[in-house]
Amino acid sequence: MPMLKPLRVHSITLATAALILAVSAPSFVIAQAKTQKPAPSAAPAAAPAPASGAPATPAVPTVDASHPQQYDLRVNLKSLEEWDSTVDALTNLSYQVNNSQTPQDLGGHDLSYYWEPNVLTAATKEKLDGLRDTAQKQSVAKDTAGLQKTLETASTILTGERVKAFAVSVFMNAQAPVIYHQYQLGPWLARATDHDRQGVNDRVAATYAQLARTLDDVLKQHEPENPATTVARFFKVIADPVTFFNTERERLVKAQESLPSPVVVQARTRGDKACPAPVAPAKGATKPTLAADFPSSDAFYPPAAKGNGVEGAVTLRVSISGSGCIQKAEVAGTSGVAELDDAALNLAMAGTYVPAAGAGDKGTAGTMLFRVKFQEPEVFAAKQ
Repeated sequence: MPMLKPLRVHSITLATAALILAVSAPSFVIAQAKTQKPAPSAAPAAAPAPASGAPATPAVPTVDASHPQQYDLRVNLKSLEEWDSTVDALTNLSYQVNNSQTPQDLGGHDLSYYWEPNVLTAATKEKLDGLRDTAQKQSVAKDTAGLQKTLETASTILTGERVKAFAVSVFMNAQAPVIYHQYQLGPWLARATDHDRQGVNDRVAATYAQLARTLDDVLKQHEPENPATTVARFFKVIADPVTFFNTERERLVKAQESLPSPVVVQARTRGDKACPAPVAPAKGATKPTLAADFPSSDAFYPPAAKGNGVEGAVTLRVSISGSGCIQKAEVAGTSGVAELDDAALNLAMAGTYVPAAGAGDKGTAGTMLFRVKFQEPEVFAAKQ
């Protein structure tokens, strides 16, 4: 079965990025190093598999999927020149999709697997060619009314092709958080029970199947829906699975807490870095405390984890000097995600502290435990 790697966070893949750019600049040429696709062999495996390996960062242009309303996929042809440039842009885009290597999805397929049978098919191209011939004759004959009607017909067809391209691309992009969670669950599932692994795989398979059904529904619509609705439909599908993956990882971490953590993040020390100005201790305080201006965890939330809905809490142990200067920070309780643990340590080293009070209420060195929580409310419910 394919070993999947995380896809780039909320970047709607090569197809949509180029498509949107082509809307405003039909002659735009994608500055992308293309990798020729190997000759097709046996059909890819359809069963999902837990991810492994380092996170992948495909070199593709990025598009903001959280604000799809900014994209206008409608085509409103006013001339034959605009017709030709629009068709050329979509043709060139299809060529790039079908001849470039893109990441595989949960079903083991790349973008072209869904693109080829749906976007700018041979039948659609034949229909557009026929209409183009008709439009040329109407233009020569100065049949303005007939030409306008043909332009409107072609506009409707090309709008449909853009909408389908957008839907296929969002379908691929909506799987990225699921793949990302698989990757984060990998170290914990490796030593979990067969039942635990099967439970996660079953949830992944069910999510992929529901996304595929959603894609099929969108592609079959007679009236294309707007981009915001399309995005909302796909990301609604993954909202509950993402919650499940976070909860399952938390459960596995707790179940395996007696074992050495498979997620190891090195402790931080101050080293030679100068301490900030001394902070007066709180009277009677037996342990250090967080200062009132301690930074928010959101400022340190790793973008990849945040964008893919990966949540978790990290328990830290910090050593604070008598002047309130942090000397060391280490993970006392992992979130199960190296990125979150690492971010929590960065937060701890950047934070300010109030030292414990010793004899005569003078500052004294001490240690304390505190919890850093990374959570983004309704990350996938707000994609309207």
